[in-house]
Parts: sequence; structure tokens; C-alpha cells
Amino acid sequence: MSKSANQIVVGDRITYLAGTPVGMEKLFRNGKVVAFPISDPYTSVLWFPTRPDDADDETEPVWVRHDKVVDVVPAN
Repeated sequence: MSKSANQIVVGDRITYLAGTPVGMEKLFRNGKVVAFPISDPYTSVLWFPTRPDDADDETEPVWVRHDKVVDVVPAN
């Protein structure tokens, strides 16, 4: 990953681990960060509102934990 969690911004494309592992396989999804991340001060978790690639524009974002992000492609 070329960016740390605190460097990810709106418009970046991320690959993240979605759900739980099934057997030895893991489900990875791709999406675009659509708003500013939110930090939980009690758990030190950074959450990224992300629209999965297969979702419509009207779909509510999925909240992705910073430790589930496996790759980042910077916004142009």
C-alpha cells in the first residue's frame, strides 16, 4: 500500500477485505472513498465511507475500517 491510512482522501480508490474469510479464501472488494474519513476516539479506528464498484450512485456508502484496506490508488 503506497499510502498510510491517515493519507487516504476523498476520490482515492481502495481495495479492502469485505466480510469474513470463507475457508481459506477472502473476499476483496474495490471501491471509491466518497467522503472524509471518521475517527473513533475510543477505539482509534479510522473509518472510510466507500462506494463499492458494483453499487449505484444512490446507494449508501459502506464503512471500511482502516485495517481492512489492502491497497490504495490515489485520486487523479
